[in-house]
Amino acid sequence: MSRAAVRRPTDATVPWLVGGLGALSFAFFLGWSLWFASVLDATAVVLGFTTVGIPALGLVWGGYRLERSTIGVDRYRRLAQWCFGCGVGFLAVNGLIMIFFPWHSTSGNVSWAQFSLNVGAVAGLTVGYVEARAIQREVEATAATVRAERLAEEREVLTYLNDLLRHEVLNSAQIIGGHASLLLEDADDRSRTHLETIDRESDALTDVIDDVRAMLNASRKPVVTGTIDLGDLLESELTALDDRAEELEIDADIPDDVFVEGNEGVRWVFANVLENAVEHNDSEPPRVAATVATRPETVAVEIADDGPGIPPETRETLFERKSENHGLGLYLVRILVHRYGGAVELTETGPDGSVFTVTLPRAHDPDDTDREAARTPGTDEDVSETATA
Repeated sequence: MSRAAVRRPTDATVPWLVGGLGALSFAFFLGWSLWFASVLDATAVVLGFTTVGIPALGLVWGGYRLERSTIGVDRYRRLAQWCFGCGVGFLAVNGLIMIFFPWHSTSGNVSWAQFSLNVGAVAGLTVGYVEARAIQREVEATAATVRAERLAEEREVLTYLNDLLRHEVLNSAQIIGGHASLLLEDADDRSRTHLETIDRESDALTDVIDDVRAMLNASRKPVVTGTIDLGDLLESELTALDDRAEELEIDADIPDDVFVEGNEGVRWVFANVLENAVEHNDSEPPRVAATVATRPETVAVEIADDGPGIPPETRETLFERKSENHGLGLYLVRILVHRYGGAVELTETGPDGSVFTVTLPRAHDPDDTDREAARTPGTDEDVSETATA
């Protein structure tokens, strides 16, 4: 067993030792008051309580506060050295003075000695506590700096990987797919099969790259959010979905002027959820419904389909990363929505279809904010109007 492991239980008792010293000293003061009651007047008792009793209670309170403070146990030993060292040191100094210049009574000398011990211990505890707090703040500041530097390095790596995927891998995949599509126009039956495979796999690779890039963007900290017009975004994504699908019925209940907090990732979230509603829907024709419900602090968007529903064995892991394929879809949706301070869940599923609910923090209309700022007293317009009046 290491020395540090042996010391740890002992160090943890320091608050109790400090508080115990204070309690014992206060009990000694009460005993002193009773023992010398016959020779003490009211003034002496009050003076003794002020100079001895209150510092003793200060030690009790100090031990109580120390145990509940954020100071680490590894700082306790140093703090105890300050407390008990100053107490004993101050008592020794005053003891020498008492030898050469004693008080005229035994009760006074006893009170003087106890005063020296208590005040020295309280002063040492205070100095030790301040020192421990200063050291801890310095350690925390250093750790925060190291974390910030590490996060900055990680962001640089993520940015590099994102650029690499976009400029190198994604462009190459699109070039391969484009050439395959051109060759398909004049290919014979044997070559067509291979070219269709190349074209299909290049499209799949492009989708995976897009997912990975979105994942890299989602992993960046801090997440910078702004105000997103959710109504325009949903209408745009529903229109794009309708253009891609051969046959599709869309029902939308989207009120005007609905704004949420987020960034460009919000569009990816709803594009993915809507695509998921159509991709696994074998109805003829498939139907998708989007409903927006506003609340004081949040906005809830329900995406419903009339597909076969989610199998029971996959519901619990629906938003987790899949190991059997490369799809990040709903897993990445959950990551992004959580980073915006929202939530996504499967609220209903069965043979008649499924309903996904995406909840995001509600934002104020930026135009309303500008108008409110213009009406706020103290603006230039208000000043000029007041001057005119």
